[in-house]
Amino acid sequence: MEGLKSKPPKGAVSRKRSPSIAERWVSRGILAILAIIAGGVFVAQSRYEPGQWRAQSHEAAAAAATPAAATTTEVAGLRAMGPLESYDAATLSDKINGKAELYLSAGFERLECRRFALADDPAIWLERFVYTMRAAAGAFAVYSQQRRPQAQPLTLTTDAYQAANGLFLVQGAYYLEIIGSEASEVLQARMIDLARAFIEAHPATQAAVDERALFPTEGLAADSIALTSANAFGFERLDRIFTADYAADGHRAMAFLSRRASDTEAADLAGAYVDYLLTYGGQKVQAPDGAPPVTVIAILDQYEIVFQRGNLLAGVHEADDLAYGLALAAKLYAKLGATP
Repeated sequence: MEGLKSKPPKGAVSRKRSPSIAERWVSRGILAILAIIAGGVFVAQSRYEPGQWRAQSHEAAAAAATPAAATTTEVAGLRAMGPLESYDAATLSDKINGKAELYLSAGFERLECRRFALADDPAIWLERFVYTMRAAAGAFAVYSQQRRPQAQPLTLTTDAYQAANGLFLVQGAYYLEIIGSEASEVLQARMIDLARAFIEAHPATQAAVDERALFPTEGLAADSIALTSANAFGFERLDRIFTADYAADGHRAMAFLSRRASDTEAADLAGAYVDYLLTYGGQKVQAPDGAPPVTVIAILDQYEIVFQRGNLLAGVHEADDLAYGLALAAKLYAKLGATP
């Protein structure tokens, strides 16, 4: 009926049960534990340093992915300034902003770097960069594309030189750079010691793909042979292209070649490159009688000469004189025919 309160069912408890003493102590204990955890998080956040955290992260990644020999190299007179840093393809640009694409296109896998100071003068230091590439050809590609001026050859490996405050070399699939804080003789000596220790700890298991012996030697500019891994001459299909600079009688040109998987692939790529040149304003030029079977394209006041011989794509790039370009192409054609 209206105005009457309903009664609870028979046997029902009319009010909530109070917690027992034991339950109260358990609750207090849980709250105390949560308070301790919260305090620890607060303290950790108050001491957070982004740079230190990144270094620790890189060190942990290196320890998981790097052989112990790569992290324990010791050289008399040098003292490590900090932990080993490690970068992969996703983080490479954090270390070498603006140059990452060169390494990635050449088969980059990992970069490890570490600074060392002179034990008797900590203000003078050097940094070692170890680039691990998928293959020796990739290591040579970045080495050749990064060549510094005034290079002084070294006999540490087949490909090694020293320039100003840096040392650079290829060891199998590794490309090594050591950059110093100054260009002193004592620091250069320590660079060589550090490089030699790395070479001994990392015996080469791969030989660089060596198409360099296929270039004619007459007129070849010293140390000019380089390997472009991708997008050579602005044409995206031209990959794995070796180039070499030539000069004589006031004229200049660049010879190029690339070993392909088959004769058919080499011929197809040669045709595609010619079409690319014609698309961008090139004009075919009739080769003179007696010239090898080449295609000559005049473009931007220079000459491109393209041919295929067996499974090799080859030619001359940016010759400033047609006669000189044709003479260089003829020498290259003959050299490739004499080489298996």
